[in-house]
Order: sequence, then C-alpha cells, then structure tokens
Amino acid sequence: MKSLAIALLMMGCAWAQAPKSFIKVEVADVRSSPQDSAEQVTQGLLGDEVQLLEQRGDWFKVFVKPQYRTAQGYPGWLRKEAVVKETPQVSQSQVIVSVPEVSLRTKPDGQAKVVQKAGLGSALALAGPYQKEGWLSFWVPGVKEQVYAPAKNFAPAPETPLTDGREIVETAAQLKGTPYLWGGMSYKGIDCSGFTYTAYRVHGITLPRDADQQFEVGIPVKLSELQPGDLLFFGDSAKEITHVGMYMWDGKFIHASGSLGGVHITKVDHPKYSAIFQGARRMVGAEKTLP
Repeated sequence: MKSLAIALLMMGCAWAQAPKSFIKVEVADVRSSPQDSAEQVTQGLLGDEVQLLEQRGDWFKVFVKPQYRTAQGYPGWLRKEAVVKETPQVSQSQVIVSVPEVSLRTKPDGQAKVVQKAGLGSALALAGPYQKEGWLSFWVPGVKEQVYAPAKNFAPAPETPLTDGREIVETAAQLKGTPYLWGGMSYKGIDCSGFTYTAYRVHGITLPRDADQQFEVGIPVKLSELQPGDLLFFGDSAKEITHVGMYMWDGKFIHASGSLGGVHITKVDHPKYSAIFQGARRMVGAEKTLP
C-alpha cells in the first residue's frame, strides 16, 4: 500500500487552543441569503473550518475557509445545525478522502456502527500518526469519541510533487455519472468548478472554488499541448467564463454539465464546446494556483 497523504495541513500544539467552528455534517448547503429558497452558492464538507460573521435566526453568515473566493474563504449562509464550535484536538494532521464516500465507524471493524460519513475531498483530522491493521483513527467535529475508517480510502502522499495529472483524472473519473447540482461539492451532486476543485484538492493542490477564478491561475497551454489534468474553460468571452472541464486523454475531457445533467465525458472538438472555448490552463507544476 502506498504511504498515506498525511499532509501536515496544520500542526497542533499541546497547549490550549481557542474554540473554532467546523461543519459537522457530511455536506452542508451554503446559500446566498439566510433562507432555504435562496441560491445555493457552494457546499461545505465535513471538517471544513468556517468563520462565523453573524447570526440571523437559525442561520450563520460565514466564510468557508478552505474554499477560495476571497482571501477569507467562500462567503454565504449556513444553517446553524450544520456547525459546531469546539476546541480542536491536539493532533491536527489531516488526510483527504479519495473515494466518493467513506463510512466512519466506532471501531476499526467493517461491521461496527457508522456514526458519520465523509465524501471525496473532505479533510479529516487524524487522532494518531500511525496506521493500525489498515485502519486510521480520526477526530471529527461534533463526535466526542474517535472514529475509524480504512486507510485505503484516503489519498496516497506523492513522494515527489506531481509531474502530470493522470492521478487527478483518475480521481475525477470516480464521479462519472454524478448528478449536476449548482453549487454542489459531492457525489450527491456537483457543479463544474466544484468538480475540478475537489479532484485537485485530493492531490494537495488548492484551486479557487469558481471557474472564473480558476481561469486566472495556472499555466496557459494550447489545445495541441494538452496533458491529462489540464483544465479547459468555456464562455462567451475570456471575461465571462461559465464552464470548466478537465482534459483526460485521446481528445476527451470530463466535466460536470448542467445541460447533460451530470458528470460526463465529451470530445474536446464537440461543436457546442469548441464554439465557446476560451483557453486551457495547467495546474500541475504551476507556481500560482490561487489569485
């Protein structure tokens, strides 16, 4: 088994830490205003830290900190029952879920009770630095006891920086057939930029959450130079990017399409998309992947 992506996203300290706020459910809808009928702008995943700005009834105005829209995170409104405020555990080493969904259990046993689930791209805090018989233990927000999941469901740590995007494409391909959902970030429903953001996050590369900002970073590449993992951008103009997909190989790209109803594979030279193609960007090896 490959070594795990025990990427030290944060290092905990033995002394007391101030309480922080986290998403405690598998997927939490983030809306443009504090009402269920408001536009969904994104979703937060289990374990995502949020900055609380304001409370209005049953809603919190927040920044979802892992998702870049501004330097503070992605702004929006969350229902308060999706959030827990607690002191982070001492161990804050994290691993990233690399499969569409993983069950978190009370014991390192496939028959043990499931207390929570986590989806692709969720970053979970390790309760200890070592594997035990193929299982890892975690602290998850809102659960007092440690939970367990098989180590194979978490991304392997690259021994050296990625030199091509084939592994990213393979991660993305797991979501083929996932329904389209505006603002979606999971196998239950996902949008075009949430799809590319999540696939890259699994492999330790942080992109902006939205397609227009993804277009602003990375290395520009020509169609004739496309490599697996390169992102293709579409829209009425370079200033009006409305769609993004990921190049695979053999002249095809994978994307979450509203018109197609979900994650599909399409030919790059498809007339519908070639007519509005605005450019391609390579994120693997790029010095700048955030604005």
